[in-house]
Formats: sequence, C-alpha cells, structure tokens
Amino acid sequence: MHYSIIINPQAGNGTAQDAWGRIKGQLDQENIQYRYQLIKEAGDAEYFASRLGQEKHDEPLTVIVVGGDGTLHDVLNGLIKSAAHHQDRLPLAYIPVGVNNDFAKGYGIPLDPIKALQQILSTKQAHQINIGHYHDAIKEQDHYFLNSLGIGFDAAITSQANRKKGQRRSLSRFAYLRHAISVLYNQQPFTLMVQQQGSRDFFKKAYIVIIANQPYMGGRFKIAPDASFDESTLDLVVAERKNWLITFWQIWRLVHGKLADSRFAKHFHGKDFHCTTTSLEFGQVDGEEIGNQFMDLLISTDSYPFYQDPQK
Repeated sequence: MHYSIIINPQAGNGTAQDAWGRIKGQLDQENIQYRYQLIKEAGDAEYFASRLGQEKHDEPLTVIVVGGDGTLHDVLNGLIKSAAHHQDRLPLAYIPVGVNNDFAKGYGIPLDPIKALQQILSTKQAHQINIGHYHDAIKEQDHYFLNSLGIGFDAAITSQANRKKGQRRSLSRFAYLRHAISVLYNQQPFTLMVQQQGSRDFFKKAYIVIIANQPYMGGRFKIAPDASFDESTLDLVVAERKNWLITFWQIWRLVHGKLADSRFAKHFHGKDFHCTTTSLEFGQVDGEEIGNQFMDLLISTDSYPFYQDPQK
C-alpha cells in the first residue's frame, strides 16, 4: 500500500505541525512509502485531492488527511469530484489534529497521532461508510459532507465563533450557551419546508435545522445519538421557536444530546430530504460556513471507502 498525505499545518491552532513531525518520523522508521503535500492557503486541500483523483496509480493508494474536520471535508470533495466513476474513488484515512474532531469521535479514531497512524497501517481493507450529499438547486452545485449540515441556529453560532479573534477552541457547554443567547437575540425564526417521500412538513418558526450523519457536533454535543456511519440514512432534527422558556429548554436539551427525542422538536430519519427556506439563512457543513443564503437543498446519502478500522 502506498500513501499520499495531505497536511494542514495550521490545524489545531498549529499543533498539526508538531504532529506531522512525529508522524513523518514514524513512517520513515517503518520504511513506509509515502509522499506528502502541505496546505498553504484556502483551497489547497481540495486542489491536491482533485489532482490525486485524476492521476493514474500503478499501486494501491490511500489518501491520509492530517488536519481537522474542515480539511477532511475539502479532501473528500476534491476526491469525489475528480473521480470519473464511483469505483475510481481513492480510499481515505484520517489523523485528527483539529479543534473539534467530530468525525474522529463518531468513527472511532484515537486523538493521539501515532495511534491513529498505527490504526491506518494495520488496516487490511477499506470500509464503505455513509456520507451525506446535497445539491444546491439555486447555485446548481453539488457537495458532500461527513458529519452534519446545519441551517439557522448552529450555523449562526459557527459563524459567530469563527469571527472571534485568537485561537479556535472547542466550545464548552457554557461558551455554547453564551453564543446561543447572542444568536437567539439577533436571529429571527424562519419558514422551512421539508419534503420527504411525498410528504411535506411546514415549520413557520424554525430556528434549529440540523442534518446529521453521526452523533457529534461542535466537539462535544450529540445531536443524533443513534446516527451511524454504518447506516445509509441521515437524521434531520428541526426545532421551532416558542416562548423563551421552551426555547431555553430546547437549547438545554441540545447541549445535552437530548433534543432529537424531545416533544419540542421534530426528528426525521431517512435517505432523502428536500429543505427550502423563504429567507436568507446561515448555513454550515462539517463545521465550515457556507454563507448566508436562500436554501433549496436536495439532501441524500452516498458512500465512500475509508481505509481505517474503527476503534472498538
């Protein structure tokens, strides 16, 4: 097995640089064949991955990402969009050195870089995992995600947290609640339509809309505790603004991983959703902002080969 490694040295507030030094030393010590690329600016990860996907490879190749969830997201999209056919997709592996590391928590990857590397090197065959796909009908664009896609509340919190100066950190429950109060004060509820298998649900005062492919979001919160990469389904959780008491109760349930089962939220489970808004709303995918826009998203499932045995 050959390895091509894409490293984001700025991930984890710069800790990825030290992690890569340890990883490289271990690879050299074990005489593993590899090549690597260092990300220098936005767009590099997807570009490097796209180039790899277009090349011809004489030997089996796995692409290893050393970075955070955002880097993994970009590499996934670059590989998929460059592969001519589904069977041409190069398998992925991941060494998490980000801030939240949601994918690592949901999939079962050690946060120690050397342990994660050994997990990859000991793997014998790729596993097909579930991923999300969405088609933006307004922009006529297709994208893929591993963790979650959010509209409204959690996306606005992501945007607000990213604007803060200094290092990025995984939000504690207290910090999340502090951001939540600020967002709730400024955010207006919006009209959302969800279509699924011929049925339509209208929400006149939606404010939390999260499509999850695995349990974790924001580094510590569980939005869909039963979601799994092994199932070809997604979980959609929608909450509407009521009075302030119910709203705070919803937020409390969210940060404690219990919103999906609350009577003050609607929980959908399936393979396909069509979500539309009639107003400009914040969006996030895998913890990265996708802007403030009208949403007309056709969401479905796909699969991708992952060359890493999950930690039991």
